[in-house]
Amino acid sequence: MSNALSIATVTAVIKNLLENGLVSDAIVASVGDVVVTALPPDKIQVGSDERAQINLFLYHVTQNRNVDWISQEYRSSYTTSNTNSTNPPLALDLHYVLTAYGTKDFQAEILLGYAMQMLHKLPNITYETIENALKNAAETNTSSVFSQAITGLSISNLALRVGRMKVSPAFLSMEETSRIWSALQTNYRPSATYQVSMVLIESDSTDKSEVLDLMLSEPVIEKVTMPAQPEAHITIGSTLLIQGKQLRGDITKVRLSNIDKLFTPFDVQNTQVSLQVPSLPAGVQTVQIIHETVVRKEQHNLVESNVMAFVLHPKITVETLHVTSLQGNDRDLRSIDISVKFSPKVGKDQRVILQLNQISKNEPIAYSCLASTQTEDTDTIIIPLQNIKAGEYLVRVKVDGAESPLYKNQSGEYDSPRITIK
Repeated sequence: MSNALSIATVTAVIKNLLENGLVSDAIVASVGDVVVTALPPDKIQVGSDERAQINLFLYHVTQNRNVDWISQEYRSSYTTSNTNSTNPPLALDLHYVLTAYGTKDFQAEILLGYAMQMLHKLPNITYETIENALKNAAETNTSSVFSQAITGLSISNLALRVGRMKVSPAFLSMEETSRIWSALQTNYRPSATYQVSMVLIESDSTDKSEVLDLMLSEPVIEKVTMPAQPEAHITIGSTLLIQGKQLRGDITKVRLSNIDKLFTPFDVQNTQVSLQVPSLPAGVQTVQIIHETVVRKEQHNLVESNVMAFVLHPKITVETLHVTSLQGNDRDLRSIDISVKFSPKVGKDQRVILQLNQISKNEPIAYSCLASTQTEDTDTIIIPLQNIKAGEYLVRVKVDGAESPLYKNQSGEYDSPRITIK
């Protein structure tokens, strides 16, 4: 990592990993309500008011003298300073004491064992884990000092600069342990010590735009469907499932049909984003993922994905307003006016075609009629038809080529929307 928040970030990540593990661990549940803190041990309340608690405390910082061996690739990826500088990054090892508290029998031992198991499973903490932990830490307690410190910063960039955290147990002698607890000026509790390597702090903390651009990975949309119903019609109010790669950013928004307003999805993952479809004109629409990163208060960076098209289908309800029987030899034919109510509204420049399909097992008849051009946007169009045979009909419309859906009954047969012409 290459800024002054590196030390606090490492502590916040480990603390958040321990907190998340507490939620899902059945053994720890037997201990009762447990908190995870990052306080000096002399600030932990003990005695009659003591509670089950895991505390992570940074008690020592040392220099990692392997900084000269950092590979060119590593320094190019995770630092912002000139790698040819005579003043290389400050490389640190962080030393922590992990302490368990509890007033009941075995509470401290269970909690310490749990915490050590968690850290043993994650000796090398990856970028994805660090990013998730930072986001959780920032969102869980927005009033915390750390959450406020990273407000306005790019969490993805912070995580990327950390790269990987190596967490190793540091088994000390009893004499060394006694010196630590004597320095802490508090009563000894069951504890274990750990070392985290390597943490970098640069002399030049100024962000370089070219490095920032390198770090920002563009999202890629591969498919747009509906969840669990990939062949279903996408309509207003349905869930739009956007699938691809690197879709999650610090702030993830969705742009539809290149309009200025950005929409907020209700679920964001790295490989898929879910959005409730707002009111848009029926027809071919486009979708784009937007990542917004606040670098400074006065500077916002937008990273845009590729554009993917999808079809927004209209939903309709129909009503027969007027039926006239024709005279002469064609007494079975009718002239009718059909009222069609649309969602969304039909734009005055949109092309609307009404389609009727007779429900019959004996040579069913189909009709198609182009509606008159509208003078304004409307949600209702009255369409007259001539020479229509009496019977039951399924009704569909096409708005700029986007077809309204038909719905099935319990037998799996299409049965609505429909009209009866007598």
